[in-house]
Order: sequence, then C-alpha cells, then structure tokens
Amino acid sequence: MKKIILLCLSMLLLTFYGCKEEEDPILRSYYYYYNIAIAFENQSGENLVEGIPYDESSNSILNTEYKQTISVSPDESGFKPNLYRVNEPGIWKDENGEENFFFTAMMYNNIYPMVTQKLVCPHIFGDNNEHVLVSYWKSLSAEEYTCTRFTLDGKEYPIVKEGVLEYKDGIGGDLYKVKIVLE
Repeated sequence: MKKIILLCLSMLLLTFYGCKEEEDPILRSYYYYYNIAIAFENQSGENLVEGIPYDESSNSILNTEYKQTISVSPDESGFKPNLYRVNEPGIWKDENGEENFFFTAMMYNNIYPMVTQKLVCPHIFGDNNEHVLVSYWKSLSAEEYTCTRFTLDGKEYPIVKEGVLEYKDGIGGDLYKVKIVLE
C-alpha cells in the first residue's frame, strides 16, 4: 500500500514539475484591480465629496451615507465572474489633498469589459435617486488592461490614469480618475 501511495505521489510531482505557471493556462491566474477615484464638484467648483463621514483608519465611507449595488458584464467569451470582491466605497485623497469618492473591485482571471455601480448618495447628488456609474475596461494583454470610458447616468466623462496604488489591504494596481461637475 505504501508503494502505491508513493508511486501516485511521485507521478503527481512529476506531472507538475514540468509545468511552469506561465506556460500552463490552467495554473496561471491573475487578479485584476478596478480602481476609480471620482472628483464630484458643483458648478461653483466646490468639492461635493468633502464632509462625507468616513473612517479615517480604513478610508471607508460609513454605509449610512450611501447605498450601492454592483454588477459585472460577462467577458468576451461570455463568462460571468464567479470570483470577485468589491470593497466598500471610500475616500481617496489626491496629490492636492482633495477628497475623491473611491471605488475598487478585484476580479479573478478575466478582464470584464463593464462594471456597473448603482449609487444612492444624497450628500453628493442632493437627492435619494439611484445614479448609475459605469466603467469600461479593455484587455491589452494577458496581464495588462486599461479603463477606456466612464459614464454617470449615461453621460460620458473624461478619465485619466492617475498612477499606481501600492498593494495593501486587498487594493492595488492602476488608479483612474474622473472629474464630474454636477449641474
């Protein structure tokens, strides 16, 4: 019995010994981080995010200040994500110390082309209506991707790559910033 177990373990070891992660798509896995910082302003240029209560140790907005739902569109092969994580919205301070509304999600193994977030936040919008934020993503290679567009309630806003976040507390990767002036 010991010989059979040792033989099976040896065969298993030999099977995986010859496979390198980058050569075998079954062994290769990636985490993709979808990070969006939104600067909400009114027509006078006032920052509408300032004053939202949040936990300064985690930068998480208190969940009494918003309601959020999220959905992810299938990738080009038709697969819907079965493993992803969406963090609670938070506050991200830019290089000028300005507070921005911050969304982040982590997807496993696939680039998903569209992430939809529905948000109710009277502090920013001045109403209790549900507002739809959509970020559009494009795969550049197996490991690279970019945010190509961003819309709020169907209206497109310019998006810029702001930099890279250090990997900490399940958040990392490229950061994209949107400036939205509300009417």
